[in-house]
Amino acid sequence: MSVVIRKMKVDDLVDVKDVDLMCWNDLLERQYGIRGKMSPRTDSNLLSYLHSDVDGAFVASDIFAGTIGLCFSHTWGSTGWVGPLSVLPSYQARGVGKELLKHSLRFLEDQGCVDIGLETMPENATNLGMYLKVGLRPEGLLVIFGRALEGHELEEEPSGDVGVERFSESPIQDHILGQVRRVSNAHRPGLDYSKEVLLTKEFSFGDTLVATSKGKVKGFSIVHTVQKRANMQGGAIRALVVDAGAKADVFESLLSTSELMAADEGLKEISVPVPVVCRRAADSVFSRGYQVIQSFERLMWLGSSGMNEKMFNLCTWSG
Repeated sequence: MSVVIRKMKVDDLVDVKDVDLMCWNDLLERQYGIRGKMSPRTDSNLLSYLHSDVDGAFVASDIFAGTIGLCFSHTWGSTGWVGPLSVLPSYQARGVGKELLKHSLRFLEDQGCVDIGLETMPENATNLGMYLKVGLRPEGLLVIFGRALEGHELEEEPSGDVGVERFSESPIQDHILGQVRRVSNAHRPGLDYSKEVLLTKEFSFGDTLVATSKGKVKGFSIVHTVQKRANMQGGAIRALVVDAGAKADVFESLLSTSELMAADEGLKEISVPVPVVCRRAADSVFSRGYQVIQSFERLMWLGSSGMNEKMFNLCTWSG
């Protein structure tokens, strides 16, 4: 098999979009009996992944068939994760996915990441088996909770002395980015969500909500009101992080304001990722009418998963 793994270029994105769509539609049909329901990724979604870590994006190319696989890498400070990773169905089980994964893991190690992993659907035995063979270890379950917004009365929650503002409207964005780094680092040394804040702004995916109390940033919520696939209508919280030691009302204020922001954009639903180990967050979203819509298993190559029962560090490593 004449397959070469190389760095992805902007010119590859048309083929990357097609390969990704074929892979996901094949998976849905084989795993769930659902045919042709997945929509393609948006150009801005793929371009943002490439722009984020251009040297960590790879394609597998066959001399005759062209692009047959793809893989993106992401760095949030010293935390790195892999995804999406896709290989054409006719080339699966030939070692292509394993080689793409190894390239990504090496890239993340070369970037100095000390926490490296990915997320996969736990019911996908083929992918889970490949990741375990390569040496990744299961660290815990992450649940995507969803809530309908249409037809519900949404009001801003009473929040005491907590105020919430939009990053895009702040006159002190550089200061806020520094505070985002501080709050991130308090959860895991070296973790830094500021790149995701800037990508959200640059590609107009949504906005970042910043919670403050007594003049100090206590948490933030990165909210995407533009989905990564065409024709998807819901909003998604990319990351919701609360400073260590902050009161629970910071979390509630960020979550309720995220819902209001999505509703103001005319979206019908919103989702939020919650590690099941963080019972306080799970109990809170259940009480607000959220339901489980999807689950991912977080697998680690190096370091810590960042999932903690006592701290609100809600994010997903799913591309």
